Amino acid sequence: MMVTSETLQLTGYVQTIIDSLEQQHLKNIVIAPGSRSTPVALLLAQAAKTNDFKLYVDVDERSAAFFALGLTKTTHTPTLLLCTSGTAAANFYPAIIEAHLTHQPLIILTTDRPPELTNIGAPQAIDQDHLYGAHVKQFLQLPLPTDRQSVLEYVAFSVQRAYLASQQAPKGPVHLNLPLRKPLMPLLGTEKHPIAVEPIQPAPTVTALTPTALTQLQKALKNQRILLVAGPEETADDGQALLALAEKMNWPILTDPLHPLRAVPHPLVLTCGDRLLKATASNLTQLYPDIIIRSGATPVSASLANWLSAFKGPIYNLDPNGTLTDATKATTHQLAITPNWLYQHLALPLAPKQAALTTRWQTLEQAYKTLVAQTLATATLTEAHVPYLMAQHTTGRIFVGNSMPIRDFDDFYQPTQLAPQLYCNRGANGIDGVNSTALGMSAADEKPSYLVIGDLSFFHDMNGLMLAKRYPLNLTIIVIDNNGGGIFSFLPQAQATDYFETLFGTPQDLDLAAVAQLYQAVYVHPKTVAALKMALAAPVKGLRLIEITTERQENLNSHQQFQTAVDRLLEAHFAAKPS
Repeated sequence: MMVTSETLQLTGYVQTIIDSLEQQHLKNIVIAPGSRSTPVALLLAQAAKTNDFKLYVDVDERSAAFFALGLTKTTHTPTLLLCTSGTAAANFYPAIIEAHLTHQPLIILTTDRPPELTNIGAPQAIDQDHLYGAHVKQFLQLPLPTDRQSVLEYVAFSVQRAYLASQQAPKGPVHLNLPLRKPLMPLLGTEKHPIAVEPIQPAPTVTALTPTALTQLQKALKNQRILLVAGPEETADDGQALLALAEKMNWPILTDPLHPLRAVPHPLVLTCGDRLLKATASNLTQLYPDIIIRSGATPVSASLANWLSAFKGPIYNLDPNGTLTDATKATTHQLAITPNWLYQHLALPLAPKQAALTTRWQTLEQAYKTLVAQTLATATLTEAHVPYLMAQHTTGRIFVGNSMPIRDFDDFYQPTQLAPQLYCNRGANGIDGVNSTALGMSAADEKPSYLVIGDLSFFHDMNGLMLAKRYPLNLTIIVIDNNGGGIFSFLPQAQATDYFETLFGTPQDLDLAAVAQLYQAVYVHPKTVAALKMALAAPVKGLRLIEITTERQENLNSHQQFQTAVDRLLEAHFAAKPS
């Protein structure tokens, strides 16, 4: 290859970008291959031979973006996502929206046509300026490659600044757009570092109340009956701090399935909230505390959200991100602090009247757990058995699909000593990219990884399964196959019987055994509870597909029967213990 001045400029310029990312300790890189991104991809691959970069290549940009999201959600560190110009960048958009809504620090590097090839009909040229709009924290339009030192210093500074911005509260994705002219082949074989890139040290994040505000808070909470509500949260440290706070004050915790505490068996950790608060019992006001303290994002449970909306007392929202994303609009006091800070600084005597409220919730929790166990003590395999058995027979991590799976995990996933932590894409609540996100989760480390997903959501992202063939990823996928959109059977549109199957049921008639063969996955089709237990007990190696065949109407009936049993449980409880 002839080495020209343009080649040297291109190589040194792109290497400066890579050096800047390396100085901020970037580890994981996902590349969606293409022509315009050639110099960046080649130099990243070369750099990976001598540093700690871990590269993944995915030809489907939508899948690649969700795979990067899964890596970031699990490692809690930024992942670099690279693509060529044109609609390749547009295919990143769904995962970027999810990253924005759930505060995940993706670094998106899109390569672009140079200015003279935009808006004149050149191929693979779209307007990439602020392409992702308000769904990224920061947009950086990089200059064209040059060897001018002042420009290289600007690039090194700006790339690091964007990287740091992705990790500052509230965390989120950032977008770097890099226009490149031909020739696109960099100089390989030796690394060219035109400037010495110095790392920028991040500022520590400090969240605290002033002494006056802390005094006011303690005065407001003193001698009050308090209930903690733990919404979706992926940081285990905050979960342990919340539990320590609960133990300190004897406060029960209504726990979302996507909070780390949901996997912790503890007398103060409650799993019964969704079904109990969905009940028709008129005595639910007896479960109200004087004050609610919330943490985490919007709960999965709609009944819990409705209950919070109807609550007339103070609701304190622990909101270290300062975004106040509360779909219930019920927050009365925003506290920009973490559960850990509150645990360390709150000094209150135990409220004498707290014990009665805590005991009532704990009594209902035990009765609910007994009811779940009795309901599922059958050899007939149902959708509800999947979360219940996985809590008992799996370790590691479980990614849960939206629609019915996450709701069933809310109702039937009971903490055990083995129970894995749960993950889910609950920012936009979408079904797209779930296979790929779970595969990204499995790539984070060697922990056993599982995905529970409906057949439509599985079909929607089948391209993502190719990653499990390309890389040594260990993921067991449990597909709940009711041949269509199971959740719609629970919604009002089910009454439109003339159009329901065509518009909402949408059966795909998937042959999952054939899909498994296509992607060289192990296929298992258990038809009984015992067979599912045996499948879950098998060691996780490579890609494994477990099909659970169910019928939508039967699933609807069983869920309705279970809710009727919960209603009776509450009626008996309140009749035995009048307020």
